[in-house]
Amino acid sequence: MSKESFSQFIRNRTRGVLFGRTRLGDFLNAMYGFRILLKYSFSQNNLRSKSNYRAFLTKQYHILEKGLSLPNPRQNFGKEKIEILLNITKEYIEKYESDKLSQLIKNCLLEYKNSNSNLSNVYPSLATSIDEFTLNHEFENIGGTKIINKAKIQNAIGINFLEFVQTRTSVRNFSPMQINYDDIKAAVDIARHAPSVCNRQAWNLHYYEDEITMKKLLFLQAGNSGFTNSIKGLFVVTSDTKQFTRLEGNQVFTDGGLFSMNLILALHSRGLGSCCLNTCVPYTTEKRIKKIANITESERLIMMIGVGYLKEEFKTAYSEKKPISEILHRH
Repeated sequence: MSKESFSQFIRNRTRGVLFGRTRLGDFLNAMYGFRILLKYSFSQNNLRSKSNYRAFLTKQYHILEKGLSLPNPRQNFGKEKIEILLNITKEYIEKYESDKLSQLIKNCLLEYKNSNSNLSNVYPSLATSIDEFTLNHEFENIGGTKIINKAKIQNAIGINFLEFVQTRTSVRNFSPMQINYDDIKAAVDIARHAPSVCNRQAWNLHYYEDEITMKKLLFLQAGNSGFTNSIKGLFVVTSDTKQFTRLEGNQVFTDGGLFSMNLILALHSRGLGSCCLNTCVPYTTEKRIKKIANITESERLIMMIGVGYLKEEFKTAYSEKKPISEILHRH
């Protein structure tokens, strides 16, 4: 971190913040995102990093998981996709050694074979390949499918879920109390159960407590005027493009948004207020944010989230939500 004073930092960066308010700026911003996706995304024939391999394999074995969870799975489905899964997983193990992901894949393959009792008769070579790959692997309930109990879900929701959601609001006036990091970790432990494309979980969460670093990042975000000093902790949510294909550019932000919403509700459950801070900034500013925040180039910014404990009483912005009739369109 440079010893540059915060005021000097502001003077030096103001010109950059104003960049992008032109059609040329719009074009360059779009090209920045496109270049990042082209540089780091993956395809079956273009796996350039461990992250690429892990994302592809997760996407591939999720096909088995989905098939096994259908009401009436077709017997011996997905032969070609399983062969690809086996071949690429072996490549992955040769390059990076066996790990939790390869164990999950083995578990999923075992469940598949156990669910297709005549696989050896229909596709003997595939059955042999699965047997050889899963040799000495003991089946665990860690990949494939699991049984969900409806009553358990209903008990978990409880009668106050509506009230819980309705009491969450964007907070811009936090308690001066410093945040206990255990509360942050507990909230993230909840948030990580958010849905994602093929369960790839491509999000990253960067957390900052240092006042100088937070102020530099918040200045570049430029939407926290009037309550900057109230913020006690700052998240930068990102999604890593290494875990997406070139056709999934929008999914980068969809998955990051789903995780962010889970995180906000999880923080609420721990007594922490939050305020979403958009990162709709020119690419030049995004690059500066990444440099200050120590975020890798392959990650795209989803949003910042300012956090702090709730005061006993505080004001918040309020306006009526749209009626259901303007949101729900029955076809």
